[in-house]
Amino acid sequence: MRKKIFFLLLFLSGFFSTVIQASGQNPQTMRELIALGLETNLGLQIEKVNVAQGAAAIEIEKSVFDSELFAATGYDRSSIPFASSFSSADASNAEKFSGQVGISKYFAIGLSTSLSLSSEWVSDNDYSNNLDPHYRTALLVDLNQPLLRDLGTSINTTKLEISRNQQRQTSLAYLLRAQNLILQLEAAARQVAGESEIVRFRQEALELANDLYTANQKRFNAGVIPVSEVQEAETAQADRYLNLSLAMQSKNLLLEELNRQLNHNLSDSFKPESLIDSSLVVDAVKYPDFAQLFESARMKRLELKINAYAVKNSSLQQDHLRNQLKPQLDLKFQAGINGLSGNEREAAPDSRYSGSWLNSFGSMGEADGYQWSVGLKFSMPLGNKSAEARYRQSKLQLKQDYYHHQDLEAVLKSDLSQQQINVTSAFEQFEIAERFVVLAKKSLRQEQRRLEEGLSNTFRMISFQSKMIEAKIGRVNALTRYHLALAQMEFARGNILERHGIILTNNDEELHLENI
Repeated sequence: MRKKIFFLLLFLSGFFSTVIQASGQNPQTMRELIALGLETNLGLQIEKVNVAQGAAAIEIEKSVFDSELFAATGYDRSSIPFASSFSSADASNAEKFSGQVGISKYFAIGLSTSLSLSSEWVSDNDYSNNLDPHYRTALLVDLNQPLLRDLGTSINTTKLEISRNQQRQTSLAYLLRAQNLILQLEAAARQVAGESEIVRFRQEALELANDLYTANQKRFNAGVIPVSEVQEAETAQADRYLNLSLAMQSKNLLLEELNRQLNHNLSDSFKPESLIDSSLVVDAVKYPDFAQLFESARMKRLELKINAYAVKNSSLQQDHLRNQLKPQLDLKFQAGINGLSGNEREAAPDSRYSGSWLNSFGSMGEADGYQWSVGLKFSMPLGNKSAEARYRQSKLQLKQDYYHHQDLEAVLKSDLSQQQINVTSAFEQFEIAERFVVLAKKSLRQEQRRLEEGLSNTFRMISFQSKMIEAKIGRVNALTRYHLALAQMEFARGNILERHGIILTNNDEELHLENI
């Protein structure tokens, strides 16, 4: 039974059909960004062309069973010397015009058929023939049915079935490319959004350093603190300017990489931080037990589906090549009717075949002449080494594909285990980072009060400010890592499409990206 293939349907709420238009290149949500990527990414478009090429390959294989119209025409002239006591002529002279038209067809069971109509005009000096020139017209049916090699629908449609499976593999590869693109876009977007937050925190750190420098300058002018305190605050200013510049550089490089994935369709007004709401409450995600997790992923992972078709193709090829080990034994049959007409020679008795070329069709229609033949044709290469070697190759290829499938399953198990570790560890690190932020803010407030009371100094204040900023940056990085771990886990489970509201629907042949 033919397996169905999947195609993509982007199933979002009603607004989604108008999300990304030609002038709308400023996505506000992760879904909109992914929609833009699926529409504009050139790598995905290249993969889509392969799907169309696969469909054309199916049509090529189907055409083997198309009917074929054929026609032929020719002219022959000969003069052959001879010596005969029954004729005064010393050569046999003849002219012949001939033509043939017909239709042929090859059937999936291996049967080759043709129906042809042929006619010829002949003029010669053979006086045993009372007609000169004469016309012969014949209608012939030819059948050739293999009885051993190439017998059966499954054998003769092997290439067609393989091309269909390859088309399904190509469609799945397109879908896999789309899944990878979605994962890459989410990762890039979260990293850019994270860097945008870090830039904001670096600006906050610079403002704190500026405030501290201004306050120290005033206290120095009042003679309360030495100039070293002012210089220390000024040094912190320079360091934070540098950190801000580095953060902006990192953000811009990541943004350019994201824009490249979107074929440079992002507008200058794009705000990556709008894609992520870092203020949302983050909860731990619970997954089923590993056996259930693996079984579910095994049914969804496209690499396994693609390789399953490779196994099926190798099996089809092995069956075909096993059949090619058999001898060639064909049943041949031909049957036909033919007719005659022509002009009577001088002094020849009246002939009922006298008439024009069209009269030969009437003679054929009355079955004045007929022919039929039946026979068997046998052939087999001595040793048959070529067929046997190809068959051994097919067995090895099938074995290799089975091994590859087992290896993919082993890789999937390892991937799921690693992603579980990543998700668990990333969430723990995020919780620690959040606690660090709370403590760092509290410590900074306490130190600020100590400074106002004259119990602290610039060095300590800069240190506590830096710890608070680094704690905030650490929280952003931990949150980014956690969401990336979740995305990678859903990819490993085969659920990256559902994660963003994209669902799979069945179709017989092709894969489509719709409602983008």
